Amino acid sequence: MEAPKWKDQGYLPKRYVVAIMAFLGMVFNYMLRVNINLTIVAMVKGNNVTNHSEAEDVCGFGNDGGDSDSFEGDFEWNEWTQSLITGAFFWGYIWTQIPGGRMAEVFGARRVFGGALVCASIVSFFIPLAAKSGSVTLIVVRVILGLSEGATFPSTHALLAAWAPPLERSTLSTIIYAGSQAGTIIAFPLAAAIIESLGWEAVFYIQAGLTLAWCLAWFLVVADNPGSDKRITEVEREYIYASLGDSKERKAPPVPWTQVLTSIPFWAILIAGVGNNWGFYTLLTDLPLYMKNMLQQDIKSNAVLSGMPYLGMWIFSLIVSWVGDRLRNGTLSTQTVRKLANTIAHVGPAICLLSLTFVECNRGATIAILFIAVTLQGGIYTGFMVNHVDIAPNFAGTLFGITNAAATIPGWVAPMTVGALTNGQQTFGQWRKVFYISAAWFIADAIFFLIFASGSEQYWNKVEETKVLSVNAERKVVLKPGNVHVLQSDPAYDVYVVDSNFRNTYVNTAFKRD
Repeated sequence: MEAPKWKDQGYLPKRYVVAIMAFLGMVFNYMLRVNINLTIVAMVKGNNVTNHSEAEDVCGFGNDGGDSDSFEGDFEWNEWTQSLITGAFFWGYIWTQIPGGRMAEVFGARRVFGGALVCASIVSFFIPLAAKSGSVTLIVVRVILGLSEGATFPSTHALLAAWAPPLERSTLSTIIYAGSQAGTIIAFPLAAAIIESLGWEAVFYIQAGLTLAWCLAWFLVVADNPGSDKRITEVEREYIYASLGDSKERKAPPVPWTQVLTSIPFWAILIAGVGNNWGFYTLLTDLPLYMKNMLQQDIKSNAVLSGMPYLGMWIFSLIVSWVGDRLRNGTLSTQTVRKLANTIAHVGPAICLLSLTFVECNRGATIAILFIAVTLQGGIYTGFMVNHVDIAPNFAGTLFGITNAAATIPGWVAPMTVGALTNGQQTFGQWRKVFYISAAWFIADAIFFLIFASGSEQYWNKVEETKVLSVNAERKVVLKPGNVHVLQSDPAYDVYVVDSNFRNTYVNTAFKRD
Protein backbone atom coordinates (compact mmCIF):
# COMPACT_ATOMS: atom_id res chain seq x y z
CA MET A 1 0.00 0.00 0.00
CA GLU A 2 1.40 3.37 -1.02
CA ALA A 3 1.95 5.87 1.79
CA PRO A 4 0.11 9.24 1.68
CA LYS A 5 2.05 12.38 0.90
CA TRP A 6 4.02 13.73 3.83
CA LYS A 7 2.09 16.99 3.57
CA ASP A 8 -1.13 15.11 4.31
CA GLN A 9 0.54 13.47 7.31
CA GLY A 10 1.62 16.77 8.86
CA TYR A 11 5.03 16.84 7.10
CA LEU A 12 6.68 14.83 9.89
CA PRO A 13 4.59 11.65 10.32
CA LYS A 14 3.92 10.74 13.93
CA ARG A 15 5.29 7.21 13.46
CA TYR A 16 8.69 8.77 12.73
CA VAL A 17 8.40 11.03 15.77
CA VAL A 18 7.77 7.87 17.82
CA ALA A 19 10.76 6.17 16.18
CA ILE A 20 13.04 9.14 16.89
CA MET A 21 11.95 9.26 20.53
CA ALA A 22 12.54 5.51 20.84
CA PHE A 23 15.93 6.00 19.17
CA LEU A 24 16.88 8.53 21.85
CA GLY A 25 15.61 6.11 24.48
CA MET A 26 17.91 3.44 23.09
CA VAL A 27 20.79 5.92 23.21
CA PHE A 28 20.31 6.39 26.95
CA ASN A 29 19.51 2.70 27.42
CA TYR A 30 22.91 1.75 26.02
CA MET A 31 24.76 4.58 27.74
CA LEU A 32 23.65 3.23 31.11
CA ARG A 33 24.44 -0.32 30.06
CA VAL A 34 27.94 0.06 28.59
CA ASN A 35 29.43 3.06 30.41
CA ILE A 36 31.12 0.77 32.92
CA ASN A 37 32.94 -1.12 30.12
CA LEU A 38 35.22 1.90 29.66
CA THR A 39 34.89 3.45 33.12
CA ILE A 40 36.21 0.29 34.75
CA VAL A 41 39.56 0.99 33.06
CA ALA A 42 39.81 4.12 35.22
CA MET A 43 38.30 2.46 38.31
CA VAL A 44 40.93 -0.29 38.58
CA LYS A 45 44.44 0.36 39.91
CA GLY A 46 47.07 0.20 37.22
CA ASN A 47 49.45 -1.81 39.39
CA ASN A 48 46.74 -4.42 39.89
CA VAL A 49 47.31 -5.97 36.45
CA THR A 50 48.10 -9.58 37.17
CA ASN A 51 50.10 -10.17 34.05
CA HIS A 52 52.54 -8.65 31.65
CA SER A 53 51.13 -7.98 28.18
CA GLU A 54 52.87 -9.92 25.44
CA ALA A 55 52.33 -6.93 23.13
CA GLU A 56 55.08 -4.98 24.87
CA ASP A 57 57.68 -7.66 24.10
CA VAL A 58 56.51 -9.12 20.78
CA CYS A 59 55.34 -5.90 19.13
CA GLY A 60 57.45 -3.37 20.98
CA PHE A 61 54.37 -1.38 22.00
CA GLY A 62 54.93 1.15 24.73
CA ASN A 63 54.08 4.73 25.47
CA ASP A 64 53.74 5.55 21.77
CA GLY A 65 50.14 4.33 22.08
CA GLY A 66 49.51 6.65 24.97
CA ASP A 67 50.04 6.53 28.70
CA SER A 68 47.86 3.68 29.86
CA ASP A 69 48.49 4.55 33.52
CA SER A 70 47.36 8.19 33.33
CA PHE A 71 44.33 7.32 35.51
CA GLU A 72 45.09 5.62 38.80
CA GLY A 73 42.01 3.69 39.91
CA ASP A 74 40.75 2.91 43.39
CA PHE A 75 40.04 -0.80 43.20
CA GLU A 76 42.13 -3.96 43.08
CA TRP A 77 40.10 -6.13 40.73
CA ASN A 78 41.71 -8.72 38.47
CA GLU A 79 40.46 -9.62 34.98
CA TRP A 80 38.10 -12.28 36.31
CA THR A 81 36.44 -9.88 38.76
CA GLN A 82 36.15 -7.25 36.06
CA SER A 83 34.44 -9.76 33.75
CA LEU A 84 31.96 -10.60 36.51
CA ILE A 85 31.15 -6.93 37.03
CA THR A 86 30.58 -6.18 33.35
CA GLY A 87 28.68 -9.43 32.75
CA ALA A 88 26.49 -9.21 35.87
CA PHE A 89 24.13 -6.89 34.02
CA PHE A 90 22.91 -9.83 31.96
CA TRP A 91 22.20 -12.01 35.01
CA GLY A 92 19.30 -9.66 35.71
CA TYR A 93 18.57 -8.70 32.11
CA ILE A 94 17.48 -12.22 31.16
CA TRP A 95 14.59 -12.42 33.65
CA THR A 96 12.50 -9.45 32.47
CA GLN A 97 12.65 -10.16 28.74
CA ILE A 98 9.53 -12.31 28.34
CA PRO A 99 7.43 -10.53 31.01
CA GLY A 100 8.47 -7.18 29.53
CA GLY A 101 7.41 -8.15 26.02
CA ARG A 102 4.04 -9.50 27.15
CA MET A 103 3.38 -6.50 29.40
CA ALA A 104 4.08 -4.19 26.45
CA GLU A 105 1.54 -6.08 24.33
CA VAL A 106 -1.12 -5.97 27.04
CA PHE A 107 -0.51 -2.64 28.80
CA GLY A 108 1.29 -0.68 26.09
CA ALA A 109 4.92 -0.19 25.06
CA ARG A 110 4.94 3.44 26.15
CA ARG A 111 4.54 2.59 29.83
CA VAL A 112 6.87 -0.40 29.79
CA PHE A 113 9.74 1.17 27.83
CA GLY A 114 9.60 4.49 29.68
CA GLY A 115 9.16 2.85 33.08
CA ALA A 116 12.12 0.55 32.49
CA LEU A 117 14.45 3.48 31.84
CA VAL A 118 13.14 5.42 34.84
CA CYS A 119 14.12 2.45 37.02
CA ALA A 120 17.48 2.05 35.26
CA SER A 121 18.30 5.72 35.82
CA ILE A 122 17.60 5.51 39.54
CA VAL A 123 19.70 2.35 39.89
CA SER A 124 22.61 3.98 38.02
CA PHE A 125 22.85 6.72 40.65
CA PHE A 126 23.87 4.05 43.19
CA ILE A 127 26.71 2.48 41.16
CA PRO A 128 29.54 4.66 42.60
CA LEU A 129 28.39 3.96 46.16
CA ALA A 130 28.09 0.26 45.40
CA ALA A 131 31.60 0.15 43.90
CA LYS A 132 33.08 1.72 47.02
CA SER A 133 31.24 -0.85 49.13
CA GLY A 134 32.95 -3.71 47.30
CA SER A 135 32.89 -5.73 44.12
CA VAL A 136 30.06 -7.99 45.36
CA THR A 137 27.80 -5.00 46.05
CA LEU A 138 28.58 -3.57 42.62
CA ILE A 139 27.75 -6.90 41.00
CA VAL A 140 24.38 -6.94 42.78
CA VAL A 141 23.57 -3.40 41.61
CA ARG A 142 24.56 -4.34 38.06
CA VAL A 143 22.14 -7.28 38.25
CA ILE A 144 19.37 -4.91 39.35
CA LEU A 145 20.26 -2.58 36.47
CA GLY A 146 19.85 -5.52 34.12
CA LEU A 147 16.45 -6.35 35.61
CA SER A 148 15.40 -2.75 35.00
CA GLU A 149 16.50 -2.66 31.36
CA GLY A 150 15.35 -6.15 30.39
CA ALA A 151 11.98 -4.95 29.08
CA THR A 152 13.36 -2.24 26.78
CA PHE A 153 14.04 -4.22 23.59
CA PRO A 154 10.91 -6.44 23.74
CA SER A 155 8.69 -3.41 24.36
CA THR A 156 10.06 -1.60 21.32
CA HIS A 157 9.11 -4.62 19.21
CA ALA A 158 5.56 -4.28 20.51
CA LEU A 159 5.78 -0.57 19.64
CA LEU A 160 6.87 -1.42 16.09
CA ALA A 161 4.03 -3.91 15.69
CA ALA A 162 1.56 -1.13 16.51
CA TRP A 163 3.15 1.74 14.56
CA ALA A 164 5.15 0.37 11.61
CA PRO A 165 3.50 -0.32 8.22
CA PRO A 166 4.95 -3.57 6.80
CA LEU A 167 6.98 -1.90 4.03
CA GLU A 168 8.53 0.55 6.51
CA ARG A 169 9.49 -1.98 9.20
CA SER A 170 13.17 -2.21 8.27
CA THR A 171 13.54 1.57 8.21
CA LEU A 172 11.63 2.28 11.43
CA SER A 173 13.23 -0.61 13.33
CA THR A 174 16.68 0.49 12.25
CA ILE A 175 16.02 4.09 13.30
CA ILE A 176 15.04 2.83 16.75
CA TYR A 177 17.71 0.18 17.27
CA ALA A 178 20.46 2.36 15.81
CA GLY A 179 20.16 4.12 19.15
CA SER A 180 22.15 1.28 20.68
CA GLN A 181 25.10 2.11 18.43
CA ALA A 182 24.66 5.83 18.98
CA GLY A 183 24.59 5.21 22.73
CA THR A 184 27.88 3.34 22.52
CA ILE A 185 29.41 6.03 20.30
CA ILE A 186 28.40 8.73 22.77
CA ALA A 187 28.97 6.77 25.99
CA PHE A 188 32.68 6.00 25.52
CA PRO A 189 34.03 9.48 24.56
CA LEU A 190 31.60 11.19 26.97
CA ALA A 191 32.73 8.89 29.78
CA ALA A 192 36.39 9.61 29.01
CA ALA A 193 35.79 13.37 29.03
CA ILE A 194 33.87 13.21 32.31
CA ILE A 195 36.51 10.99 33.93
CA GLU A 196 39.26 13.40 32.93
CA SER A 197 37.47 16.47 34.30
CA LEU A 198 35.21 15.25 37.12
CA GLY A 199 36.25 11.68 37.98
CA TRP A 200 34.72 8.32 37.17
CA GLU A 201 31.83 8.66 39.65
CA ALA A 202 30.38 11.59 37.70
CA VAL A 203 29.92 9.37 34.62
CA PHE A 204 27.04 7.55 36.28
CA TYR A 205 25.46 10.64 37.85
CA ILE A 206 25.43 12.70 34.65
CA GLN A 207 24.23 9.95 32.33
CA ALA A 208 21.49 8.86 34.72
CA GLY A 209 20.29 12.46 35.04
CA LEU A 210 20.13 12.88 31.25
CA THR A 211 18.12 9.67 30.98
CA LEU A 212 15.53 10.89 33.48
CA ALA A 213 15.07 14.08 31.45
CA TRP A 214 14.40 11.97 28.35
CA CYS A 215 11.86 9.86 30.27
CA LEU A 216 9.79 12.96 30.97
CA ALA A 217 9.75 13.87 27.27
CA TRP A 218 8.85 10.28 26.31
CA PHE A 219 5.71 10.21 28.43
CA LEU A 220 4.64 13.61 27.08
CA VAL A 221 5.14 12.87 23.38
CA VAL A 222 4.58 9.14 22.71
CA ALA A 223 1.37 7.09 22.64
CA ASP A 224 1.01 3.29 22.64
CA ASN A 225 -0.62 3.16 19.20
CA PRO A 226 -2.10 5.44 16.50
CA GLY A 227 -5.60 5.02 17.92
CA SER A 228 -4.65 6.55 21.29
CA ASP A 229 -2.46 9.31 19.88
CA LYS A 230 -4.14 12.73 20.01
CA ARG A 231 -1.64 14.48 17.73
CA ILE A 232 -1.58 12.13 14.75
CA THR A 233 -3.38 13.14 11.56
CA GLU A 234 -6.39 11.09 10.54
CA VAL A 235 -4.72 10.37 7.20
CA GLU A 236 -1.70 8.77 8.85
CA ARG A 237 -3.81 6.86 11.36
CA GLU A 238 -5.94 5.31 8.64
CA TYR A 239 -2.87 4.54 6.52
CA ILE A 240 -1.18 2.66 9.37
CA TYR A 241 -4.27 0.61 10.22
CA ALA A 242 -5.02 -0.11 6.56
CA SER A 243 -1.40 -1.25 6.04
CA LEU A 244 -1.43 -3.52 9.08
CA GLY A 245 -4.77 -5.01 8.05
CA ASP A 246 -5.73 -8.25 9.78
CA SER A 247 -2.18 -9.13 10.86
CA LYS A 248 -2.30 -6.97 14.00
CA GLU A 249 -5.17 -7.17 16.46
CA ARG A 250 -6.11 -4.05 18.43
CA LYS A 251 -6.17 -6.08 21.67
CA ALA A 252 -3.53 -8.62 22.62
CA PRO A 253 -4.76 -12.19 22.01
CA PRO A 254 -3.52 -15.11 24.14
CA VAL A 255 -0.12 -16.49 23.16
CA PRO A 256 -0.25 -19.87 21.32
CA TRP A 257 2.74 -21.26 23.21
CA THR A 258 2.80 -24.71 21.61
CA GLN A 259 2.79 -23.33 18.06
CA VAL A 260 5.42 -20.73 18.93
CA LEU A 261 7.84 -23.17 20.55
CA THR A 262 7.49 -25.69 17.70
CA SER A 263 7.93 -23.08 14.95
CA ILE A 264 11.16 -23.55 12.97
CA PRO A 265 11.24 -19.89 11.75
CA PHE A 266 11.00 -18.82 15.39
CA TRP A 267 13.96 -21.04 16.31
CA ALA A 268 15.92 -19.59 13.39
CA ILE A 269 15.50 -16.14 14.96
CA LEU A 270 16.43 -17.41 18.41
CA ILE A 271 19.62 -19.14 17.25
CA ALA A 272 20.59 -16.09 15.18
CA GLY A 273 20.19 -13.94 18.30
CA VAL A 274 22.33 -16.22 20.46
CA GLY A 275 25.14 -16.37 17.90
CA ASN A 276 24.95 -12.64 17.23
CA ASN A 277 25.16 -11.71 20.89
CA TRP A 278 28.16 -13.91 21.54
CA GLY A 279 30.16 -12.00 18.95
CA PHE A 280 28.55 -8.62 19.60
CA TYR A 281 29.05 -8.62 23.36
CA THR A 282 32.55 -10.03 23.08
CA LEU A 283 33.42 -6.94 21.07
CA LEU A 284 31.28 -4.50 23.05
CA THR A 285 32.47 -5.61 26.48
CA ASP A 286 36.08 -6.53 25.79
CA LEU A 287 37.12 -4.22 22.96
CA PRO A 288 38.22 -1.52 25.48
CA LEU A 289 40.29 -4.15 27.33
CA TYR A 290 41.89 -5.36 24.10
CA MET A 291 42.69 -1.75 23.17
CA LYS A 292 44.28 -1.16 26.57
CA ASN A 293 46.16 -4.42 27.13
CA MET A 294 47.14 -5.53 23.63
CA LEU A 295 47.25 -2.28 21.63
CA GLN A 296 48.48 -0.25 24.64
CA GLN A 297 46.04 2.64 24.11
CA ASP A 298 45.42 5.28 26.80
CA ILE A 299 41.88 5.86 28.04
CA LYS A 300 41.12 8.82 25.72
CA SER A 301 42.37 7.06 22.61
CA ASN A 302 40.71 3.90 23.84
CA ALA A 303 37.35 5.68 24.12
CA VAL A 304 37.50 7.02 20.58
CA LEU A 305 38.80 3.81 19.00
CA SER A 306 36.31 1.64 20.93
CA GLY A 307 33.38 3.87 20.02
CA MET A 308 34.14 4.63 16.37
CA PRO A 309 33.23 1.17 15.00
CA TYR A 310 29.69 1.67 16.31
CA LEU A 311 29.40 4.86 14.28
CA GLY A 312 30.14 2.72 11.22
CA MET A 313 27.55 0.17 12.37
CA TRP A 314 24.96 2.94 12.81
CA ILE A 315 25.52 4.41 9.35
CA PHE A 316 25.63 1.00 7.69
CA SER A 317 22.40 -0.08 9.42
CA LEU A 318 20.56 2.95 8.03
CA ILE A 319 21.83 2.24 4.51
CA VAL A 320 20.92 -1.45 4.66
CA SER A 321 17.44 -0.75 6.02
CA TRP A 322 16.71 1.82 3.31
CA VAL A 323 17.89 -0.54 0.58
CA GLY A 324 16.10 -3.50 2.17
CA ASP A 325 12.70 -1.82 2.30
CA ARG A 326 13.00 -0.77 -1.33
CA LEU A 327 14.03 -4.23 -2.44
CA ARG A 328 11.01 -5.66 -0.59
CA ASN A 329 8.71 -3.31 -2.47
CA GLY A 330 8.41 -5.52 -5.55
CA THR A 331 11.96 -6.76 -6.22
CA LEU A 332 12.81 -9.33 -3.53
CA SER A 333 10.72 -11.17 -0.97
CA THR A 334 10.88 -10.26 2.70
CA GLN A 335 12.47 -13.65 3.40
CA THR A 336 15.27 -13.07 0.88
CA VAL A 337 16.03 -9.60 2.22
CA ARG A 338 16.13 -10.84 5.82
CA LYS A 339 18.48 -13.71 4.96
CA LEU A 340 20.76 -11.56 2.82
CA ALA A 341 21.10 -8.87 5.48
CA ASN A 342 21.69 -11.42 8.23
CA THR A 343 24.38 -13.21 6.23
CA ILE A 344 26.26 -9.95 5.67
CA ALA A 345 25.91 -9.05 9.36
CA HIS A 346 27.33 -12.37 10.63
CA VAL A 347 29.60 -13.94 8.04
CA GLY A 348 31.35 -10.61 7.38
CA PRO A 349 32.37 -10.06 11.03
CA ALA A 350 33.41 -13.74 11.31
CA ILE A 351 35.88 -13.26 8.46
CA CYS A 352 37.17 -10.08 10.09
CA LEU A 353 37.73 -11.78 13.46
CA LEU A 354 39.67 -14.56 11.80
CA SER A 355 41.72 -11.95 9.93
CA LEU A 356 42.76 -10.31 13.20
CA THR A 357 44.99 -13.27 13.97
CA PHE A 358 47.25 -12.32 11.02
CA VAL A 359 47.81 -8.64 11.89
CA GLU A 360 48.31 -8.70 15.66
CA CYS A 361 51.25 -6.29 15.83
CA ASN A 362 49.84 -3.94 13.21
CA ARG A 363 47.79 -1.39 15.16
CA GLY A 364 46.40 0.33 12.07
CA ALA A 365 45.28 -2.90 10.40
CA THR A 366 43.81 -4.25 13.66
CA ILE A 367 41.76 -1.11 14.24
CA ALA A 368 40.58 -1.07 10.60
CA ILE A 369 39.49 -4.73 10.75
CA LEU A 370 37.66 -4.21 14.04
CA PHE A 371 35.93 -1.19 12.50
CA ILE A 372 34.75 -3.27 9.52
CA ALA A 373 33.64 -6.17 11.76
CA VAL A 374 31.41 -3.98 13.92
CA THR A 375 30.19 -1.91 10.96
CA LEU A 376 28.91 -4.97 9.07
CA GLN A 377 26.82 -5.94 12.08
CA GLY A 378 24.54 -3.06 11.16
CA GLY A 379 22.77 -5.52 8.88
CA ILE A 380 21.14 -7.31 11.85
CA TYR A 381 18.35 -4.73 12.07
CA THR A 382 17.18 -5.64 8.58
CA GLY A 383 17.92 -9.31 9.29
CA PHE A 384 16.87 -11.39 12.28
CA MET A 385 16.19 -8.46 14.64
CA VAL A 386 12.96 -7.37 12.94
CA ASN A 387 11.91 -10.82 11.76
CA HIS A 388 9.63 -11.33 14.79
CA VAL A 389 7.30 -8.65 13.43
CA ASP A 390 7.23 -10.37 10.03
CA ILE A 391 6.18 -13.79 11.28
CA ALA A 392 3.85 -12.80 14.14
CA PRO A 393 3.09 -9.10 14.70
CA ASN A 394 0.48 -9.92 17.36
CA PHE A 395 3.18 -11.49 19.53
CA ALA A 396 6.26 -9.53 18.44
CA GLY A 397 7.00 -8.31 21.96
CA THR A 398 6.66 -11.74 23.52
CA LEU A 399 8.68 -13.43 20.78
CA PHE A 400 11.44 -10.88 21.12
CA GLY A 401 11.38 -11.37 24.87
CA ILE A 402 11.91 -15.12 24.44
CA THR A 403 14.65 -14.84 21.83
CA ASN A 404 16.42 -11.99 23.59
CA ALA A 405 16.27 -13.86 26.90
CA ALA A 406 18.10 -16.75 25.27
CA ALA A 407 20.46 -14.33 23.52
CA THR A 408 21.21 -12.69 26.85
CA ILE A 409 23.08 -15.77 28.05
CA PRO A 410 26.11 -15.02 25.81
CA GLY A 411 25.98 -11.47 27.16
CA TRP A 412 27.51 -12.70 30.41
CA VAL A 413 29.02 -16.04 29.37
CA ALA A 414 31.12 -14.42 26.61
CA PRO A 415 32.79 -11.83 28.88
CA MET A 416 33.39 -14.51 31.53
CA THR A 417 34.95 -16.72 28.86
CA VAL A 418 37.25 -13.87 27.84
CA GLY A 419 38.09 -13.23 31.49
CA ALA A 420 38.92 -16.90 32.06
CA LEU A 421 41.07 -17.11 28.93
CA THR A 422 43.02 -13.87 29.53
CA ASN A 423 43.25 -13.72 33.32
CA GLY A 424 46.99 -13.67 33.96
CA GLN A 425 47.59 -14.45 30.26
CA GLN A 426 47.44 -11.27 28.19
CA THR A 427 48.86 -12.94 25.10
CA PHE A 428 47.87 -12.92 21.44
CA GLY A 429 47.48 -16.70 21.62
CA GLN A 430 44.73 -16.41 24.24
CA TRP A 431 42.98 -13.59 22.37
CA ARG A 432 43.05 -15.73 19.21
CA LYS A 433 40.91 -18.27 21.05
CA VAL A 434 38.45 -15.49 21.88
CA PHE A 435 38.18 -14.51 18.20
CA TYR A 436 37.91 -18.12 16.97
CA ILE A 437 34.99 -18.85 19.32
CA SER A 438 33.12 -15.70 18.26
CA ALA A 439 33.68 -16.40 14.57
CA ALA A 440 32.36 -19.95 14.97
CA TRP A 441 29.16 -18.67 16.57
CA PHE A 442 28.66 -16.10 13.80
CA ILE A 443 29.04 -18.65 11.01
CA ALA A 444 26.91 -21.38 12.65
CA ASP A 445 23.92 -19.13 13.34
CA ALA A 446 24.14 -17.52 9.88
CA ILE A 447 23.87 -20.94 8.21
CA PHE A 448 20.88 -21.97 10.34
CA PHE A 449 19.05 -18.71 9.65
CA LEU A 450 19.80 -18.96 5.94
CA ILE A 451 18.18 -22.40 5.78
CA PHE A 452 15.19 -22.08 8.13
CA ALA A 453 14.16 -18.42 8.45
CA SER A 454 10.89 -17.13 7.00
CA GLY A 455 9.57 -13.71 6.04
CA SER A 456 5.89 -14.69 5.99
CA GLU A 457 3.25 -14.31 8.65
CA GLN A 458 2.80 -17.64 10.42
CA TYR A 459 -0.62 -19.26 10.65
CA TRP A 460 -0.57 -19.13 14.47
CA ASN A 461 -0.38 -15.31 14.47
CA LYS A 462 -4.18 -15.40 14.15
CA VAL A 463 -5.42 -17.26 17.20
CA GLU A 464 -8.24 -19.65 16.45
CA GLU A 465 -11.29 -18.78 18.47
CA THR A 466 -14.59 -20.58 18.73
CA LYS A 467 -17.69 -18.42 19.14
CA VAL A 468 -21.17 -19.66 19.84
CA LEU A 469 -23.68 -17.22 18.44
CA SER A 470 -27.02 -18.67 19.50
CA VAL A 471 -29.17 -18.77 22.59
CA ASN A 472 -30.60 -22.13 21.57
CA ALA A 473 -28.38 -24.86 23.00
CA GLU A 474 -29.42 -27.35 20.34
CA ARG A 475 -28.97 -25.12 17.31
CA LYS A 476 -25.50 -23.52 17.26
CA VAL A 477 -23.39 -21.65 14.74
CA VAL A 478 -19.73 -22.48 15.45
CA LEU A 479 -17.30 -20.06 13.85
CA LYS A 480 -13.58 -20.54 13.36
CA PRO A 481 -11.29 -18.28 11.28
CA GLY A 482 -11.17 -19.70 7.79
CA ASN A 483 -13.91 -22.25 8.54
CA VAL A 484 -17.65 -22.04 9.19
CA HIS A 485 -19.41 -25.14 10.44
CA VAL A 486 -23.16 -24.85 10.97
CA LEU A 487 -24.91 -27.36 13.17
CA GLN A 488 -28.68 -27.65 12.44
CA SER A 489 -28.68 -24.06 11.23
CA ASP A 490 -32.04 -22.43 10.69
CA PRO A 491 -32.59 -18.69 10.18
CA ALA A 492 -35.42 -18.92 12.65
CA TYR A 493 -33.04 -19.96 15.41
CA ASP A 494 -29.86 -17.99 14.56
CA VAL A 495 -29.70 -14.97 16.86
CA TYR A 496 -26.86 -13.29 14.95
CA VAL A 497 -25.64 -13.13 11.39
CA VAL A 498 -21.86 -12.79 10.89
CA ASP A 499 -20.44 -11.42 7.64
CA SER A 500 -17.92 -13.36 5.55
CA ASN A 501 -14.77 -11.86 7.04
CA PHE A 502 -16.01 -12.22 10.64
CA ARG A 503 -15.66 -8.51 11.38
CA ASN A 504 -19.32 -7.48 11.82
CA THR A 505 -22.17 -9.16 13.63
CA TYR A 506 -25.81 -8.24 13.02
CA VAL A 507 -29.00 -9.08 14.88
CA ASN A 508 -31.04 -11.55 12.82
CA THR A 509 -34.51 -10.08 12.27
CA ALA A 510 -35.81 -13.52 11.27
CA PHE A 511 -35.03 -14.95 14.68
CA LYS A 512 -38.07 -16.46 16.40
CA ARG A 513 -38.10 -16.90 20.14
CA ASP A 514 -39.56 -20.14 21.48
